[in-house]
Amino acid sequence: MIFIKDIGLISIIIICSYIGFLKSKTFENRVLELSKFQNALVMFESKLKFTYEPIKSIFEEISNIIYKNEDNVFFYTSREKRNIYSAWCNGIDKNKYFNDEDKNVTKMMGKLLGKTDIEGQLSEIELGLELINKQIKDAENEKSKNSKLYKTMGVILGIGISIILI
Repeated sequence: MIFIKDIGLISIIIICSYIGFLKSKTFENRVLELSKFQNALVMFESKLKFTYEPIKSIFEEISNIIYKNEDNVFFYTSREKRNIYSAWCNGIDKNKYFNDEDKNVTKMMGKLLGKTDIEGQLSEIELGLELINKQIKDAENEKSKNSKLYKTMGVILGIGISIILI
């Protein structure tokens, strides 16, 4: 009987710790996703500047190279035939790692997508890159503050529940 109780208590500690590690991983994933998006914008800017390819073909290439055919905003936008902005917004909304502020910043970039000349597109991308850099810095600050907190909190909560149940 004591053996079963010990296994239960250890299971509680492991489950709570796992939940804490999962929560801390969301902060790390946000930084990684924003960095990927930043790399995609840099690639978009250079392709637009030097190759004069259509936006949809550039987005397909970005989706293949940077995101390796995972679901992403560039994939959704490249598949859209009519309204690029709505596809852009839908792709941004499907990103599970971005918070609301990240989504607002990235959606703002899609408003003029394909509606201005190349110089306008390039200036829009530069503005987007500056905003994404700010979001990355904020995400890294949150990660450094909260990642260790959630890991520790999960372990302590598991131990606390186990002590109460003893």
